[in-house]
Amino acid sequence: MKQLNSYRFYELGARLHCLFGENGMRVADMFGPLSEIQTMLDGFIKGDTIALSTSKSDATKLLNKIGAIFDRYFIDPSTKQLKNQDGEDRIDTHELATLRGLVEKFEHALAADLNCAPTYIADKCGIYSTYDLAENAQEMFAEGLRGAIPVAAQNEFCSAGRALAFGLGTAAVVHTLRSVEMTLRSYYEIYVGSVPAKAERNYSIYIKKLAALADEEDRAMRPDRRVIQMLAQIKERYRNPLVVSDAAASMDEAMQLFGMASALISMMAETILSNRRKNIESKSGSDEGDMDEESFTGFPMKEVG
Repeated sequence: MKQLNSYRFYELGARLHCLFGENGMRVADMFGPLSEIQTMLDGFIKGDTIALSTSKSDATKLLNKIGAIFDRYFIDPSTKQLKNQDGEDRIDTHELATLRGLVEKFEHALAADLNCAPTYIADKCGIYSTYDLAENAQEMFAEGLRGAIPVAAQNEFCSAGRALAFGLGTAAVVHTLRSVEMTLRSYYEIYVGSVPAKAERNYSIYIKKLAALADEEDRAMRPDRRVIQMLAQIKERYRNPLVVSDAAASMDEAMQLFGMASALISMMAETILSNRRKNIESKSGSDEGDMDEESFTGFPMKEVG
C-alpha cells in the first residue's frame, strides 16, 4: 500500500494544456513544457503515481508524439545534440492539431481509468489521523522505547493501525493482540530467565506464571501487577471472544484495545529496557572490578602464578 499523491493528476493536466497556450506556439518557449510533460507522462506509464489500465496505450502514443516533436525541433539529427532555438520560429500548426487530438483522447481514456481506480477517502478515526494510523502507528510508542519492542510486534501494531484507518475492526483487534503477545514473550523471559518451551508459549500460561511470580515475596524482581491485570482484561474482553468462528469486533472495540495495548506494550517495554540497562551496568561493574584489582597489584592478573 502506498499513499496516492492526487496533486500529480492536476499537475499533469496543467502541463498538457500549457502546450497550447499563446506562448506555446513559439519553438523557443516549448523546450521546458515538452521536457516536463515527457518526464511526467513517463512516470504515469511506469505506474509511479497510479497503475494505468485502458489509458496506458493512449498515454504511450501521446508520449511518443511529444518525443517526436521535441526531437524534430530541439535535437540535431547529425550530432544527436541539443541545438539552439532563437527567433520567432513556430511549431507546425498541423503537428499541434495532431497533438491536441492525442491529448483529448488520452484524457477521455484516463477519465474512464480513474473512474474504476481503487481510490478511497478514509475518515479520521477518533482522535487519530488517517495518515498516522496508516503510516506511523509505531509512533504511539516513545522513541526511546521502540528498541525494546520486538520488530515483529511493531510491524503487527502498524498493521493494526492500517486496519483501523480502513474501518476493519476485527482485523485491527487480531493484529493488536498479536503485537501484545509478541512483546509479552520478551517480558516473560525477563522473569523466567529463558525462552519458554514450545508447549508453554501460551497467553494463559504466561499470565498464570507471571501472577505466581508476582506473589513470591522473596524475589528481588517481580512482575508488575498492573501489567498482569491489563493482560487478563485483554484476554477476557478481546482475545477470548474471537475464538468463536463467527465472532467480530466493532470499530469501537478495536479503538479501545488499540489505546489500551499501546499503554500495555509501553509498560512492558520500559521493564525490558530497564532490565537491559541493569545487565549492562552489572557487566560493566564486573569489568571495572577486574581492572581495579590489576591496577592495585601493579601487573595483570593472568600473570599471577
